[in-house]
Amino acid sequence: MAQFNEVLKEKYQVLLKKLSELKNINEYNFTFSKILIFREYQSRLYDWKVTAGYDGHDFFNKRNDYHNLFLDINPTWLDELIDEKQIVQDLNDLGLDFIRSGFREFSGFFMYLYINWEIFKDRDEVKIHGNLLNPYEMIYHLFCRGGRIYRSDNKFVINEITYLKYDNDFKLPSTDDRFLDFIDKLSNSFPNQEKVNQLWEQFNKLEVRC
Repeated sequence: MAQFNEVLKEKYQVLLKKLSELKNINEYNFTFSKILIFREYQSRLYDWKVTAGYDGHDFFNKRNDYHNLFLDINPTWLDELIDEKQIVQDLNDLGLDFIRSGFREFSGFFMYLYINWEIFKDRDEVKIHGNLLNPYEMIYHLFCRGGRIYRSDNKFVINEITYLKYDNDFKLPSTDDRFLDFIDKLSNSFPNQEKVNQLWEQFNKLEVRC
């Protein structure tokens, strides 16, 4: 963080304080909403990749550099990003011991992307694509619901469930926790896009009645 100015340091400290609340979340069990959140992340990421010139080849790629949009937009301030090791250490010091880095551990890497994107999202290289949704926001939502991301045999594992589905067209209508809870309550099998849309309509009707 040698090149980090005081304004960026302050943003980082605010984010650390916000993220420290994750240590109070203990929902590590599997729920369908956690997979849907991750699918929304993939869709948003894909939209950014295509805009940045990605041709769609090998969308299943799970290498770290595929997920790192900073490499796609290649900003002049790339060397200002907070180091993943520093982020993991700072979050561990706050009690978030589930944030780790390693070959099978994705939590530290994704937190590195989330934090830096939040800090630098007002820069021109990011703002120029203001029509695109922040993909890393979904990682924060996943962690807020007790979600955990690992890698095993070159596949993502979400809360001990191997995730094989890749659908860059999937859209999650809302990340409201009440809606996500509604999905988990009414789903006894994995809901596809059509089912999610139906649940969204039902949820809105109930909200109007209330």
